Amino acid sequence: MSTVIDPAAPAAAAATPAKLRPSRSSLRSAVRWGLLGLALVIIAQYVADAPGIAASSTWGSALRLTVPIAVVAIGGLYSERAGVINVGLEGMMIGGTWAAGLFGWFWGPWAALGGGIVGGLVFGLLMALLCIEMGINQLVVGVAINVIAAALARFLADIVFNGVDGGTIARSPRIDGSLPSISIPFLSGGLGTPDWMAGLEGSGIPVLSQIGGIVGGLTRDVSLAAIIGLLLIPLTAYILWRTPFGLRWRAAGEQPAALQALGGRVHRTRWIAVLTGSAMAGFAGGYLALISSGYVENQTAGRGFIGLATLIFGNWMPSGVFLGSALFGFSDAVGLGRPETFRALVFILAIVFVVIGLVRMWRGRQLSRTGLASGVEDGLPSSDVGVVAGAALAARKAFRSGVAPLALGVALVLVFLFVPLPAELPTAAPYLVTLAVLVVAGTTMRPPAALGALFPRKNKR
Repeated sequence: MSTVIDPAAPAAAAATPAKLRPSRSSLRSAVRWGLLGLALVIIAQYVADAPGIAASSTWGSALRLTVPIAVVAIGGLYSERAGVINVGLEGMMIGGTWAAGLFGWFWGPWAALGGGIVGGLVFGLLMALLCIEMGINQLVVGVAINVIAAALARFLADIVFNGVDGGTIARSPRIDGSLPSISIPFLSGGLGTPDWMAGLEGSGIPVLSQIGGIVGGLTRDVSLAAIIGLLLIPLTAYILWRTPFGLRWRAAGEQPAALQALGGRVHRTRWIAVLTGSAMAGFAGGYLALISSGYVENQTAGRGFIGLATLIFGNWMPSGVFLGSALFGFSDAVGLGRPETFRALVFILAIVFVVIGLVRMWRGRQLSRTGLASGVEDGLPSSDVGVVAGAALAARKAFRSGVAPLALGVALVLVFLFVPLPAELPTAAPYLVTLAVLVVAGTTMRPPAALGALFPRKNKR
């Protein structure tokens, strides 16, 4: 049952994220972590004897597979930042793939992207009507959309595509043509310039060859649809955190009663949020249809659910969503490669989880020592002993949050060293990584305060 918000209730304590804008050190931090990630990839390549982990083909596939996950997760971000839980992302993607197959069959690849947006909007309208206007449980509606979309897509494919030249009940006729692809000049041979990264990759020189493979894969033959999808991430961050409308958007998910008290319209904001999110999920479905040159049954392969997990892992922030989708896209690309490439991924995840666990436990120990020391030095009276007790409780919680990632990391190290992995296991890489990441991130999530809470229609101004 949905929680009902009383507009007369006092606003809760600050529930907004501590950091709404990137700090000046964000670029330096990104470069530092990027270099550490590169070093880890290079080490994994030699430890696991897996040249594919740094190959341009792997990283090119990773970029292509990151885009639909990132876009559908951003769609979920729009909806949930306004307070509406959207577990129907998978169904909206399915609607987008089917409509993209139909539009692209008649009018080409650009129409396929537009058709994908239309297909997602159909289910977005359904969700907004049932959840916002009628107050039906948002989780139930989302699950129903996933089920209905899969069945409806097959039913309509049987009517529209089956019996047509190139079409079946499980596939639309082929979409002729493709969107333009872009390569960066000099780095990857764009505009007829030399492809320096291909030369570096083929040189065999340690470090340089890995850099050539990674940079070349990320900058060579990048589809314009992929570029549009990736640009949606900084655009979302700008809209939600740098504009007055974005402030009202987030207020609808944090303190809707306060938004109404200040003259905002909660229902209108949530309608816009749900429709925008569903359009992005449909865009992601249309992108998948372009990759496959048409609608194919089950081509979403659970990416809507992975996008939802990415949203949670990213703590409902655009930067976190991008990092999570990049991780899942990379794991998906690794699953398409050779088994030793998957072993290299296991090694990378093992090291990352061990480091995360140790850092969290160390921070918990430091908090414990700092809290006890300050209590002794300040000579707190008995009435203030609760302050020290609260600090100790927070320290223990921080320490315990490191136990799960450390245990998971140690288990992956043992798997890497002693367990022969089945050849079929790499195909499940994105799903396994999703479960592992949620185990690690589950202790640090902070969803919007009014997520899933019903705001009655009668309270609209």
